[in-house]
Amino acid sequence: MAKDSFRIKRLFKICGLYWVAVIFMGLTTTFAGQIEIDKQYQQARTLKEFELNAGAIQEILEKKPDNPELEWRLARSHYAIAKRLDNEDWANHHYDLCIESSRRALELQPDSATSYFFRALCLGKQGEMKGIWSSLGIIDPFEEDMKKALELNPAVENGGPNRALGKLYLELPFFLGGSTEKSIYHLQEAVRLAPDYAENHLGLAQAYYAKNNFTSARKSLSTLLRLTDNIADDEDLLKLRAKGQALMNEMASASRNP
Repeated sequence: MAKDSFRIKRLFKICGLYWVAVIFMGLTTTFAGQIEIDKQYQQARTLKEFELNAGAIQEILEKKPDNPELEWRLARSHYAIAKRLDNEDWANHHYDLCIESSRRALELQPDSATSYFFRALCLGKQGEMKGIWSSLGIIDPFEEDMKKALELNPAVENGGPNRALGKLYLELPFFLGGSTEKSIYHLQEAVRLAPDYAENHLGLAQAYYAKNNFTSARKSLSTLLRLTDNIADDEDLLKLRAKGQALMNEMASASRNP
């Protein structure tokens, strides 16, 4: 009897170690997959590449569902796809998928700053497509999600929550909560958190320009132009650079004709 008890205990010990190893290997494989997905996303430049990235994530989720880390990454890919589409219906469809993936991620992991960020971002983009007056119901949930993301992790997506809130307060009329002071504050915070992220500097320059602070706007634009120099293969950065140059020209014209 004592021998049998010893054998049973030994068997449980061996099996326990086996399942620990299996679980560890599964986690390692998932983590490695996430690293590869992030690498592909960072290297992607074309619509097709972002579609392939989304497809790869979807394939993994079909085999191993209920993974919040993969769900928000899928939301991120759908956002990247949507903003590259000329067809508004298809863009809106991918923004819907982005929102749905973010929602699933939050159900699985309610403290995910990135999931709050992408849910708000895609909702806000849908609002932009519809126009401010037809999307008033989007403002409150957008602001609520972005503030939640800000509370959980202000550094997520290169100061994304501050950048998004700064743009919101810049674009809204004052009677709907718009404020250049609040916009400048949030965009300054975005720059502080991610000083090498070009979009933060463009947003801050636009806020300074709205405040007629041309000196500070030019300083931000100079940083933007430095960060986007020699980037011929990056469509997103080229667009940011073009917007920055256009704003610089607009300020030069305004200075000549006060």
